[in-house]
Amino acid sequence: MLAGSFATAWRESDAIRMRNGLDPHRFWKGEDPRGKRVIVRCLHGLGDAVQFLRYAPQVRELDPHFIVEVPPPLLQLARCFHGVGNAISWGRYAPACPVEWDIQVEIMELPYLFRTGLYELPLATEYLEVPFPVKMRVSQAMGFAEVPRVGVVWSAGEWNPVRSLPFAQMRRMLQDLDCQFWNLQGGPPRDDWKAMLACSRVRDAAECGDGILTLAALVSELDLVITVDTLAAHIAGALGKPVWVLLQYAADWRWMTDRSDSPWYPSMRLFRQATPGDWNGVISSVQDRLKQWLQTPVAGLVR
Repeated sequence: MLAGSFATAWRESDAIRMRNGLDPHRFWKGEDPRGKRVIVRCLHGLGDAVQFLRYAPQVRELDPHFIVEVPPPLLQLARCFHGVGNAISWGRYAPACPVEWDIQVEIMELPYLFRTGLYELPLATEYLEVPFPVKMRVSQAMGFAEVPRVGVVWSAGEWNPVRSLPFAQMRRMLQDLDCQFWNLQGGPPRDDWKAMLACSRVRDAAECGDGILTLAALVSELDLVITVDTLAAHIAGALGKPVWVLLQYAADWRWMTDRSDSPWYPSMRLFRQATPGDWNGVISSVQDRLKQWLQTPVAGLVR
């Protein structure tokens, strides 16, 4: 899949499945799911769930009453994806009565289930829709801006730190540009942003409230998102917003190799390290592109 040869990946997966016995947990084993009660479980990262919830309309054709189970932080947003009718979670957010199902599918298996080809991806450019009242609340909290609004994220979490950009590099990119920059970063790295001098050109998503649904509403109001490989990239892509993703040298399989676009998200542009750890080159490329973008008659177009 990294090489873009999805058909080869599916044949490889078929061979692996044939070596395994019956699964007592009833995970999908390649059988025809039509006529069965299906639950789609989101057991990987939040960004993975956002990326592959694009398949919800296709799953709905197999089972009109299928269930999506997502982590608690994603529950509100999950109900905003086209085709999702019944979204549940676990812990204190679990349904009062256990749901019944015949087959469970991990969400990242959906491309395999549908035998998706590279040029057959369900490229819904706006398969996520934020409820209007939430958008209005966030829009009012953001206020009016006379310059383009650009969201930024520099840290992708602790489990794979090479995906993250040192804040000093991100701060370098923010200088001397006629933009209003919005911090979309969560967790402890947000403290780096708080240490900067507050002004009308430097804002924080926390001003608009907490939660992933609020984050999605804020992203929908931005002109551009610049982010490392993390949740914000997928939210922007799902909303059809222009998004530039800064990638490590050995990037994840979904971004493939040697390309600056993504077949998953038409509104996305990829900026890759030329050598391992070379964030300087990435930031220089982004700065140059951002200056060009700001000079375009219609800000917000991917160039």
